Amino acid sequence: MIICRFSEFFTEFGLSADVPMITKEDLKTMLGNPDLVIFDVRHGREYFSSDSKIKGAIRPLVREHIFEAIITYPKETTFVIYCASPNEEFSTLKVKHFLENKYEGYTKVWVLKGGWEEWLKVGYPTEKK
Repeated sequence: MIICRFSEFFTEFGLSADVPMITKEDLKTMLGNPDLVIFDVRHGREYFSSDSKIKGAIRPLVREHIFEAIITYPKETTFVIYCASPNEEFSTLKVKHFLENKYEGYTKVWVLKGGWEEWLKVGYPTEKK
């Protein structure tokens, strides 16, 4: 069992004061953690034109309804959502919607600051889809 203080890994808030953000450096240190789920929510063309994803990331079946994917996991799970945009517009919108609906007990839901573009730029771990 891996025990860590998640507050050490995350930035307080990113571009939106309502949505918690995680840096690419902090996410990289968490890869392989069994309590971590990374969702790739890149739009169709952006997703399908790429042959890779962040290592360990999964694509939810219903990308537009990320909250339905989240609630299939235990409440203590840590979630990181990323899209293609360095401004995280789509990810931020989805996480903000999830948090506004106050799904009780799900408190570790984060957006990757800089998104897929920043992850690739620094050469962090990816894998084939």
